[in-house]
Amino acid sequence: MSELPEAIRDEVITELYRQADELDWELLTQTEKKLQYRKWIEDPRVGGVLRPFFDDHRMGTWIKDTPMKEYARAQEGLGSMAKYARSRFPGPENLIERTLGAAWSVVEGSVGEKPTHCLAERSGVQRYVCWGRPKTFRDLTWAAINKAVTMPTKPLIIVTLQDGIVASEAEKRLQVAIAEHCGIEIRYLHRQLQRHLE
Repeated sequence: MSELPEAIRDEVITELYRQADELDWELLTQTEKKLQYRKWIEDPRVGGVLRPFFDDHRMGTWIKDTPMKEYARAQEGLGSMAKYARSRFPGPENLIERTLGAAWSVVEGSVGEKPTHCLAERSGVQRYVCWGRPKTFRDLTWAAINKAVTMPTKPLIIVTLQDGIVASEAEKRLQVAIAEHCGIEIRYLHRQLQRHLE
């Protein structure tokens, strides 16, 4: 297999992310995503460009495990693929202001991943804040518990919702009960993607 030239890589990822935006990729089922990988292999703007470098199996693996694995993080403005994301969610500053208030700010250099998190600060007091979709609640809770035992302030989990991604009332009740039991604050926040202009 030949090395994939950077210009080709950029062209293909840009096209994949353009189409993923149009498809509302994060709202697709696993079956729909699997079908789309096949369509991309057959698409002259994707598979046609990659064919000199990959066979169909390697192409499908590369599409799934390289650009599309990073798509959700890129929409958060994080990771090496963020530059390709045409639509992004407002940054951590927006989340902190909407949940904790304008007096709080994001500590410089504190934004991280797995799960997406930061430190928020007001008048010298810092809080750990992590956020993600409802399906990531377990990971968010574990991260927050780890901070709850090492920081004097109560951690905050922000469950992020958007059109098409919601939490049922029963799900919310359970999550709130778990958070309260663990000494964690929890908030629910609806967000909208914004077109990102370079």
